[in-house]
Amino acid sequence: MSPDDARAGARHRSSAVTSPSEVGLPAEPVRAAPDASVVEHVRAALDARTRVLLAHEAGTRSGADPEDLHRMRVSVRRMRAVLKAGRSWLEPGWCRELRAELGWLGRGLGPVRDLDVQLAGLRERREELDEAEREPAARLLDELARRRESARAELLEMMRGDRYHRLLRSLGEAVADGLPSSTDPPSGSEALYELVRNRLGKVERAVRRLDDPPRDEGLHALRIETKRLRYCAELAVPVFDGAVREVLDAAEKLQDVLGAHQDAVVAEEWLRHLTHHEEHGSEPAMAPDPEAVFVAGRLAERARARRVRQREAWWPVWRTLRRLEL
Repeated sequence: MSPDDARAGARHRSSAVTSPSEVGLPAEPVRAAPDASVVEHVRAALDARTRVLLAHEAGTRSGADPEDLHRMRVSVRRMRAVLKAGRSWLEPGWCRELRAELGWLGRGLGPVRDLDVQLAGLRERREELDEAEREPAARLLDELARRRESARAELLEMMRGDRYHRLLRSLGEAVADGLPSSTDPPSGSEALYELVRNRLGKVERAVRRLDDPPRDEGLHALRIETKRLRYCAELAVPVFDGAVREVLDAAEKLQDVLGAHQDAVVAEEWLRHLTHHEEHGSEPAMAPDPEAVFVAGRLAERARARRVRQREAWWPVWRTLRRLEL
């Protein structure tokens, strides 16, 4: 292949929409019967999430609506979570490799999504500022937007590459051919219920590990465990609605509160890096700007206040989840 042909192919991949048939997914979505094995439920979840990922691929490439990238990232996280939940019955090497490749894609999507969240939050807070402070805040927005474009360029380069397309084909082929299992998997009605129980127990242990008062890192770890519980519950809801549905709803509410806390923590961190002439990863610091430093300080104070509010809000939500019995 000539260099010109290679560049043309890369440009095509950067704008093309990948269809389910191109990656080998079945013509019709995979459904798992309530009494199907846990591996079949994981297979059905992979099929559903791969289709969602593909549905939002074009929007992620264009960057027109940040929600597309968010949906794509959530799909990746859910696939990693269900693979982890079913790993006891899946071929270990295959499961480990697929989770690693999904993690690679997630690490490309993550920085762009995080910056989208910070941009949206800063735009909202800017409107609350005095008129004289809005121009310095606009310069902070410009700096965040520049960093987002840099992260997005790296993501698009990833999505143009062969590794990304191999990952999509691996997902499609696994769904079409069946997931490789290492043991005879139990029926979903027994194993899925136990998965949710175990995950709920992990959330409770994460709460017990928290310091008093809890550190930001501890609440973030609790959020991750809650998210994994939520994804396991989503896997089990088609089999057990009732109590599992209540766990799913309560986990989602706890995740939302902890997510708002983490957003406030990250906002304060970003504002510090933007204005204190420090590097953030590979990104250079923002040029000195006294007015922007002053406004960033005010915004950081507000982020800290939001963090305090969420610290007060998570415990009652957790108590609701803890009272549920499985």
